[in-house]
Amino acid sequence: YANFVVNNAAQVSSIENGLRTLTYILPGRFADAELASEAIYTLLSFVGVYHDGLLAKAAKSGLLADKEGRPVDIEVSPFNRYHGKLSQGSDLYRLAAHLLSALQFSEKLVEMLVVKKMGEKLRWKVVSLIEIAKVVLRLNLLQLSGQRMVTGSVVPERLVDPAGLGTAKKPTAEADMLSVTTAGSGSMPWKGERSGLKFKSVRDILAKTEGNATLSGYVTSEAREAERVAPAQSLVRRYNPLGLAGELLFILRPLIYVIGIRKMGKSDWRPWALSLLVELASRQMIRTDLHTGKGSATERTVERDELSRRKWLFLYYLLRSPFFDRFTESRLTRVAEWCNNKPLLSLLGSLIQDYQPLWQNYYFYTAAS
Repeated sequence: YANFVVNNAAQVSSIENGLRTLTYILPGRFADAELASEAIYTLLSFVGVYHDGLLAKAAKSGLLADKEGRPVDIEVSPFNRYHGKLSQGSDLYRLAAHLLSALQFSEKLVEMLVVKKMGEKLRWKVVSLIEIAKVVLRLNLLQLSGQRMVTGSVVPERLVDPAGLGTAKKPTAEADMLSVTTAGSGSMPWKGERSGLKFKSVRDILAKTEGNATLSGYVTSEAREAERVAPAQSLVRRYNPLGLAGELLFILRPLIYVIGIRKMGKSDWRPWALSLLVELASRQMIRTDLHTGKGSATERTVERDELSRRKWLFLYYLLRSPFFDRFTESRLTRVAEWCNNKPLLSLLGSLIQDYQPLWQNYYFYTAAS
């Protein structure tokens, strides 16, 4: 199976994307369609992570080639370097990261099954247990990372785009002999025996630049950003006390919200407002800490991307009760009705109408946790 995925990465990725698109338009199409959609999406999430792992191993072994048969160059992102280093250095960190990802993939499906099979009362107990488990796992990740920011995703991202891949290279004896022969002719990188450094051949440089290589252009293309050569753990700064307090608030926020709902009810404004205040306070404390701490002049890509992601999470407050019931629902309904009368926008209107019950009836669709 692993060989099949690696040899047909582009086709497998297309099937995954097609099925994932299908899950977006299934809700509302038939009875329990949302359950079927979420089950497919959850399965695809697990399968996608497994496939990414297979492609990563193949890429590191030099077995992947593009559609023209050339070896695929791997550019490891700062995100992957950071989480890869932490996972390699601690089995406990790797276990906590995978457990947290598994909960994030399956939480919506679990809530749906509990509501449909066991009832509303048990639903909030299960939701609370899931949020408690996620808090415990994130606290462990926070401690094991040396009190650094816990990102939304804690498993490495896909190393290569399967859409640009061709047939995988087979590590045969003939291929090894060919690589030795071509290395002597100057078409393969030369590797120093003592340093282990690899140097590109002139033929390879000309091939990649279509024969228009210049010294300045080549030097510019090969220039390394500071984050590419910095130690992996320096890609995310260690928190000072203020930032650590803000991160703890962000980790505890979903649990505080769930406790508020169970005590006061989903239609009460107090859980909604308290959650918003906690998240705003957390964001301000973290930003202040990062901008005033040591090395604040250097912007970290991982930190910037995570803060940007957290900023977009505030949009979920528009979809949570009671704000959604009071303000957002009527406006979305008018937008959906307007779209339904337009040929090209009718699908958007239908999707809005199909997803409104999910936003209202299921916690994890708008939890942003």
